[in-house]
Amino acid sequence: MEIKITPRKATDRGGYACMPLKENIPLGRPDWRLTTCPRCGRECWARPLLKITMAQDAVALCTECALREGAEQE
Repeated sequence: MEIKITPRKATDRGGYACMPLKENIPLGRPDWRLTTCPRCGRECWARPLLKITMAQDAVALCTECALREGAEQE
């Protein structure tokens, strides 16, 4: 399996935004907000840049769900 992960550009639209899982980063960072993945319901962190990617029509998912979605589209 091969998944292409690239930095987001200002002109990109759609795709998936990865939110780090709380189980991987239990304490998060001061500017992160705890939320849940809309797909699996697990706790994850919404980072400040998430607002920008959401404005570009990206779907915010936990990292595992985002990778799974990307793999299924290949």
